[in-house]
Amino acid sequence: MSFLMEDFVEEVKQRINIVDVISRYVNLKKSGKNYVGLCPFHQEKTPSFYVSPDKGLYHCFGCGAAGDVFSFLINYRNITFREALEELAHEVGLELPKKSETITAEGNVLLEIYKSAGVFYHLYLTSKYGAEGRLYLKRRCILPETQEKFLLGFSPKNSLLLLRYLIKKGFQKEDIIKSKILYNVKDEWKDPFAGRIIFPIFNLRGHIIGFGARTITNEEPKYINSPESEIFSKGKNLYALFQAKEVIKRDGEAILVEGYMDAISLHQEGIGNVVASLGTSLTSSQAKLLKNYTNKVILGYDQDPAGFQAGKRALSILELEGLDVYWLSLPSDVKDPDEFIQKYSRDEFLYLIKDSKPSLDFLIDHVLNLPMTFKEKLEEIIEILTSSILRSKNILVQQEKIKQYLPLISKRIGVPEEGLQKEIQKRIFSGRIVEDKAKVQITRYYGVSKTEEALLGLILLDVEHTQIKNMSPDDFTFVLYQDVLKKWRIWDKEKGLEEFLSQWEEDKRILIERAILSGEDFIKQKDIIPYLWDHFQKLRIKKEINRLIEELSKSLTDLEKEKEIMEEIYFLRSLLEVKK
Repeated sequence: MSFLMEDFVEEVKQRINIVDVISRYVNLKKSGKNYVGLCPFHQEKTPSFYVSPDKGLYHCFGCGAAGDVFSFLINYRNITFREALEELAHEVGLELPKKSETITAEGNVLLEIYKSAGVFYHLYLTSKYGAEGRLYLKRRCILPETQEKFLLGFSPKNSLLLLRYLIKKGFQKEDIIKSKILYNVKDEWKDPFAGRIIFPIFNLRGHIIGFGARTITNEEPKYINSPESEIFSKGKNLYALFQAKEVIKRDGEAILVEGYMDAISLHQEGIGNVVASLGTSLTSSQAKLLKNYTNKVILGYDQDPAGFQAGKRALSILELEGLDVYWLSLPSDVKDPDEFIQKYSRDEFLYLIKDSKPSLDFLIDHVLNLPMTFKEKLEEIIEILTSSILRSKNILVQQEKIKQYLPLISKRIGVPEEGLQKEIQKRIFSGRIVEDKAKVQITRYYGVSKTEEALLGLILLDVEHTQIKNMSPDDFTFVLYQDVLKKWRIWDKEKGLEEFLSQWEEDKRILIERAILSGEDFIKQKDIIPYLWDHFQKLRIKKEINRLIEELSKSLTDLEKEKEIMEEIYFLRSLLEVKK
């Protein structure tokens, strides 16, 4: 194992000031030895996000987000550990040891090939040979400067042109075939994008990681994307996020649309906080990406039944991530934002944005206007509201939704509020019977050591739970678990878990393997993993309360300090009440 890299990580951590880093993203105020602010990982009105400069750690007592400076950047910016390390190392004037790259040599070649292909497609569009592509974009009202901003391109029907260009750039034929930018079938080179408009897809660092391609005829499919690869996954990226991320942070909201052209047309009109999914239904990874930049998303989906259903699915995923979701309602004479902006104006679109309704309001109105029986409408509305309540992890948010929407629905459809409340409560609690049993089991049998054991196992098994996945070594109290996580964070995952385990002495390996078995038990019942995390949060809060009580028991002469500690204890105890 690379102990040199571990020492380097520790060196960076010691040199960096966690308060300086986090205060770039969160407004922090000094509170005793610590700093306090509103948590960037969930919505709150009372600050519960604490940063300790002495310990180099942050901790939110509301949602449980915690860790070191690396964890913060990984979670907030959706970057890898390696990227966070490189950034902070550069900031403190250190150079990374030249080992353990996160992208393989093959991945780097792929990035270079995609970069060169993107330049080629764009040059071809702007050349005399790209007239057909330019004519199509002109018909779609996309200006040359917008084409430049998004590096739009056009792929020639003669695939040998791209092949020759890439070879001239120094790429080997074998690497070009591996990249799947071109295929070689029976000694004939084929570009799957031939004759199509090209939309380069950029990652957050501005590297081309894939392409979308649209036909300019009636050919099916209308859109195709690059295949999944080491550097590209449709479900983990958003189109135009690279161009939109700073505007989203500045404006405090993102507009999510379905198509490339929707996003490009709106950007062209100076509406720069627009992103699009990549031809698939919205995924939780994409929702997490948006969560890094804003808590508010406005859905600008197509105004047809398919767009409505896609919007409902997107709503459920966004709500699960704790985002506030609004619905953009377009007039009936246009089908999507692109058509609206061409037919009307920027100002009228901005008015629609301002007038967008909270998604629940929109869905309830939509159902009430459907040609359905009263009974069908009632059932649909109850289902919509119950689902939305269940997606809210915070019990206070759940209560707020019930309080806000029950009187509204009762008045609109003429049903007694009491009856509605009983029906919704019945559905909420019937779905929790199995979950509550699991919750009791975890609470009863999982102390600190057992909980940490299961969490470490889940991390080593690469669980799909953002907060667990990005825990820092300091979150653990057991020294062995701290050491394991320090080494795992810098381990080349391609070598696999087995080889990682082989690096440890037998007595330690036995304990690590036991943690993995414990993690596997939870993966088999993945629905209860959130309860394990919730239980861990409670244990941490109790530990912090005990620490504060111990500090209070010392003879304090500073009355202001004593008052400050008491307020913190009351606050933490109130959080425990909410989490019961």
